Amino acid sequence: MTTLEPRTNLRPSRTLDTRYAGEAKASGRRSLTQAVRFAVREVEETALRPVARRDAGLAFEPRTLLALLSYCYARDIFGSAEVEDVLRRDGNFRQICNNEFPGARVIRRFRRENREALHRCLTTALRLLAEGEPQTASRESTDVGIAEDATRRIMKAMFIDSMETEWD
Repeated sequence: MTTLEPRTNLRPSRTLDTRYAGEAKASGRRSLTQAVRFAVREVEETALRPVARRDAGLAFEPRTLLALLSYCYARDIFGSAEVEDVLRRDGNFRQICNNEFPGARVIRRFRRENREALHRCLTTALRLLAEGEPQTASRESTDVGIAEDATRRIMKAMFIDSMETEWD
């Protein structure tokens, strides 16, 4: 069984709102999971486009896919086939989603049709994680850098997928 633990050592100290503050206080520090959970809640439902039938199950709901991709991209897991493999091997995820998980094609389609929401969510999660790091530049330049990092991560996922699909 694979666990999805963050590959980052960023530990923020500030909170953005009371919902997130409660989660942070309970654990003593913010985790990537908490940052993604908060970021996903901040995305309006109308900003998300479904990529599967309504009865497809929890694993195919737009918010679930948004959280999964934001989490994986933040952990440097980019290729849709790799994301699918991680989900397939994760016993906890399979149990929660009744052994249903999105395939690489669904993941690519979700990213394509929800790129703006994914970028916003990933940027928010990365910003939450970076808030506890010492600031060497202005807040504005840090925010720009985080947004650029989110863009780079999404572009890297697209590139990896383009390379994998050429060989299919």
